[in-house]
Amino acid sequence: MRKLLPAMLAIAIVGVSPIARAQDWPKAPIKLIVPVGPGLATDLTARMFADEASNGLGVGVVVENITGGSGVLGAQTVARAVPDGYTLLFANSSGLTSNMYLLDSINYNPLKDFAALAMVADSSPFVVSVNKDLPVNSIAELIAYGKAHPGELSIGIDATSGFGLVTGRLLNKRGAIGMTEVPYRATPQMLQDAVAGRIQVVISVPIPIKPFIDSGQLRMLAISSKQRFPGLATLPTIAETLPGFDVDGWFAIMAPAGAPPAILDRVNKEVVKFLDRQEARNRLVGMGVMLSRPGTPQSAAAFVRGQQEAWAGIARELDLKPQ
Repeated sequence: MRKLLPAMLAIAIVGVSPIARAQDWPKAPIKLIVPVGPGLATDLTARMFADEASNGLGVGVVVENITGGSGVLGAQTVARAVPDGYTLLFANSSGLTSNMYLLDSINYNPLKDFAALAMVADSSPFVVSVNKDLPVNSIAELIAYGKAHPGELSIGIDATSGFGLVTGRLLNKRGAIGMTEVPYRATPQMLQDAVAGRIQVVISVPIPIKPFIDSGQLRMLAISSKQRFPGLATLPTIAETLPGFDVDGWFAIMAPAGAPPAILDRVNKEVVKFLDRQEARNRLVGMGVMLSRPGTPQSAAAFVRGQQEAWAGIARELDLKPQ
């Protein structure tokens, strides 16, 4: 009997392993961790998907906002979760790319601690806007003005967004504009200061800046994505003036490393169904978010790896130091 105990124990362990459970997954509600607060594009997109996936999976997909540390706390929660498919991360680009080079307090490994399920968005760009009284109407004119008026321009940057910070810093360096960086912890205050003329240039995602653009208080110059954005088709890219410029956000659904492939594939199918709906795609574009194609867990993982490698180059160029 004693000789049988190790074998019986091994069978018991296999019997409760994530791989064994994958066959009848899901049987309980799924937590979808969102690493930002309610109301932001990441959160709104996650909730749209959760509503759709709840119907497709037959169990509730419950969004849980875990904020703090530029997305660190939410990502850390999922990295440490049991890889059984019941805790997933609705990752934004900061958590798995820019945080690697900007923060020294990350308690997870963005390269090893997650398994990709699907891309939900591969473009969530920033726009460069200026105060209405600044006499520039393009990135080329902004560069020329900065060189002709050294030390006069200030650029507002949301310090809570690694992508916003790097978009502004990369524009400043590659254009040799000489703008003074002014960090903000809240986008509304940053935009109000831009309207008041206390800063002249601002980097922001499209949605919060739209009312100020519509009222004529601010003027958009360009967008940070590699290609023009469908919802803003007349707005040039920064790359049209500074070739190779490409700083773009994205959203992906991730599981803890070690999650069974069957679960990754199942969630991927729900993302494909969600994004096959034109209504959903139109709503995302209206929020400044788009996706070329959902792909597979494998292609999503390749995309994330490519973004991490690209950020290694950006970090070297800007000499970014974790703080």
